[in-house]
Amino acid sequence: MMIELNNLSKTYKNKTALEPVDITIQAGECVVLCGGNGAGKSTLIKMLTGIEKASTGKLVFHSKNKKPFAYMPDQMNFPPELTPFEILRYYGNFLNVGTEELRDALKEVGLWEQRNQRVGGFSKGMSQRLNLAQCLLIDTDIYIFDEPTNGLDPYWVIKFKQIIQQLRHRKKTIIVSSHIMRDAIEIADKVLILFNGKLKSFDTLNNIYKEHHCRTLEDVFLAIHMNEQMGADTSQAI
Repeated sequence: MMIELNNLSKTYKNKTALEPVDITIQAGECVVLCGGNGAGKSTLIKMLTGIEKASTGKLVFHSKNKKPFAYMPDQMNFPPELTPFEILRYYGNFLNVGTEELRDALKEVGLWEQRNQRVGGFSKGMSQRLNLAQCLLIDTDIYIFDEPTNGLDPYWVIKFKQIIQQLRHRKKTIIVSSHIMRDAIEIADKVLILFNGKLKSFDTLNNIYKEHHCRTLEDVFLAIHMNEQMGADTSQAI
């Protein structure tokens, strides 16, 4: 469903991690958050999921579901002595999800055959796929993914994008945080670009290209970086 961010910002002590963001994400849109380290992506994700409280502004989820969103963090530290099935069953107890949904989620991420193995022996990619499974466990309106392809091999990066397309066909609202620009190009309806805690663009790729007079997303980032650097140099000179 639709998400409204009204003047949303975050400040830690004397440092502004995210300057005010005032946007609306429409129902059924796939929005990719792009930006380098320290851009503000994780801060925005944490406010969207309620992990962090905004310093200013208001966040509104227009959803009739008691749990309006599902969330895949950048990593999950699962208890190593448990199995994938035990872990999902634990989450399922809170979500009123049955055995059939647990099975479907594990099959979706290719871990059904490993359902009774201890996750302490899992690779980074397998753990990340289990992380994805817990996010897909519930059928809800909004799905939020924070750097979801970290640790995935090329096959599962492709599979993840196919899962995103399936969610789009089901008219789900999707937010993906990624530093990989190819992800944005392949799956996004709109791209939200952050740089040093500032919102630089929020639009379709074609409109962003026109706005910055660029042909690729890489060129857009370079243009933004150069403009910011020139602005910093000018202020220091003054």
